[in-house]
Amino acid sequence: MRGTGSTWAIFVHGKNSGRREGLRILPTLTSAGLTTLLITYRNDADVPAPLDGIFRFGATEWEDVDGAARYALDHGATKLVLVGDSMGGSIVSAFLYRSPLAERVAGVILDAPALDFQAAVRLQAGDRQVPGLVTDVAETIAAVRYGIDWNALNYLNGAGQLRAPILLFHGEADREVPIETSDALAAARPDLVHYIRTPTAGHVRSWNVGPDAYSAAVMDFLSSLSPS
Repeated sequence: MRGTGSTWAIFVHGKNSGRREGLRILPTLTSAGLTTLLITYRNDADVPAPLDGIFRFGATEWEDVDGAARYALDHGATKLVLVGDSMGGSIVSAFLYRSPLAERVAGVILDAPALDFQAAVRLQAGDRQVPGLVTDVAETIAAVRYGIDWNALNYLNGAGQLRAPILLFHGEADREVPIETSDALAAARPDLVHYIRTPTAGHVRSWNVGPDAYSAAVMDFLSSLSPS
């Protein structure tokens, strides 16, 4: 969607979702005057898959956001707002740490971001009553067989490197991504993070339980950023 200013938003959806996930926040972004890209990334249904066909929770997908950012900057953007839901939050976080274009990011909006992949795996394993020893063994096998670096997929480790303001939503009833990881980010960077814990909301459902309040928070956050 084409906006009126030179700040562009890039929306990054979660795993097993798609660009339609961005339709909830899209009207607010466009009302704020932002040109908005709802992007795809590797392993999406309509995108060529990498050879291994494995989601990497940001370790490789951030390069696709980098491509979108370069497109935006080549077509009139001067600043960027990144929006990430669930695994999209992992991808956005990896971009912020690894892309040379991170300095062009004016603000970040995260909803139930998977900031620590291992913590999310353990939450879901616990809900399925998988014994801790079995989970430990499975994580070791995944690290060897698929090259998963669990420590590298804990984006809380680099919180001190973050520079852009962050609006953070997380539902208190989320059983896919532990809310404690969002708590930890907010505690680590109170100077940057405006944190909204949403009672009764499940995974990426903060908008659903209060669309008006959600949209107002987004608009207030965007208004607080430097003018485009």
